[in-house]
Amino acid sequence: MHPQVRLPKPGNCPICSMPLIPATAEVQESTLEGEPERPPSLFISDQARKRSGIETAVVQRRPLTNELRTVGRILFNESALAEIVVRVDGYVERLFADFTGMQVKRGDHLAEIYSPDLFVAQRELLLAVETGNDLLIETTKSKLRLLGLTRQQVDEIASRRETLERVTLHSPIAGTIIEKRVVEQSPVRTGDVLYRIANLESVWASLDIYELDLQFVRYGQLVEIIAEAFPGQIYSGRIWLIDPVLTEETRTIRVVVNISNEERKLKPGMFANAVIRSPLQADGSARPSGVEGQFTCPMHPQILKKDAGKCPICEMTLLQIGGEESPPTSDNLPLVVPASAVLDSGIRKLVFVERRPGHFNAVQIQAGPRSGAFQIVLSGLNEGDIVATRGNFLLDSQSQILGLPSLLDQEGAGDIHKQHSPGGEKAEPTRPTAPKSTPQPHKH
Repeated sequence: MHPQVRLPKPGNCPICSMPLIPATAEVQESTLEGEPERPPSLFISDQARKRSGIETAVVQRRPLTNELRTVGRILFNESALAEIVVRVDGYVERLFADFTGMQVKRGDHLAEIYSPDLFVAQRELLLAVETGNDLLIETTKSKLRLLGLTRQQVDEIASRRETLERVTLHSPIAGTIIEKRVVEQSPVRTGDVLYRIANLESVWASLDIYELDLQFVRYGQLVEIIAEAFPGQIYSGRIWLIDPVLTEETRTIRVVVNISNEERKLKPGMFANAVIRSPLQADGSARPSGVEGQFTCPMHPQILKKDAGKCPICEMTLLQIGGEESPPTSDNLPLVVPASAVLDSGIRKLVFVERRPGHFNAVQIQAGPRSGAFQIVLSGLNEGDIVATRGNFLLDSQSQILGLPSLLDQEGAGDIHKQHSPGGEKAEPTRPTAPKSTPQPHKH
């Protein structure tokens, strides 16, 4: 229980009063006569091995998938929002969309407005039509369009040669009225917002990712979203935006997922749980997401196309996404050990490698991320090594007793690196030496 206690004679432990056992009863140095010099290691006999329950496993490469769970909120799709703004001073004579929550289609009439300015501009168009001056006609038509009339309305005025007493405002998109700021017979001024409309056929899920988990997140990854209101239904979407700035208060980074919501079940403001499953590469980072080689818009990264072309929203030329998806091979799979094999002091991580039957050496490793029951190893071990997965605390305590490098032995850290470096370089063997006896003063 307290391997740091070492006494020259049998007895009880001065800390816990347990009987002391011989330190060399079943542990010895590994270098034997006639053999090449090796770094000193622990030898555990078969009988001691069974009694202490030491178990081992082989270091191997295997496919790993990190499962990242996080939370977030459902938001409006900001690219599917529209505001109905009046561009002239006037009066709202009639409202067709007169309550919040109403569903409207693209082109539906929303309100009728009377404006003296619009009436004057229409008269100017009719005078231009009478003169037959094409340049003047186009100028007055442009003025009416800038004042909020549609091209169809302007052409109708010119063809009928009649002014419209009231101008009808139409919805530019299909969606839901989420805000209404006007009532009938109310005056309006240039720039007033009458309605806000949102298309809820697609929504965004804003997720909070801790900075330590950012290595598992990539553009284009598929994400499973489960809203608390519908626990049995899984929505799927892709990550299309990773915020470039970290929120210092929470140490998180915002990740946005675009989700199809044709049934309009997901409501902005809902809480949601998300799962991001990332197959891992040899260095522990997420593998390519599968969108490499496809085309996207620089202004609208949620747009993904297999072929080159124009963005359907802004008509910019689509750009090809760099990188390529490489199938997992034995070379790019992570090198892993069972997580129980790793001893962690908070400063460094050790495993005990069985070089020969019963002979164990402490090896310091550089560890990557942990995935489930496995720990990724970046350096310090080779494929095929055998490591202790159970009883390694006993091996470490016996290493302390013999003076060999151990987890808490900071002076032995350098020796641990030399015993088993990634390049296979071995150091000169070092043996524990017995403490020098201190001459006792003679009593007179």
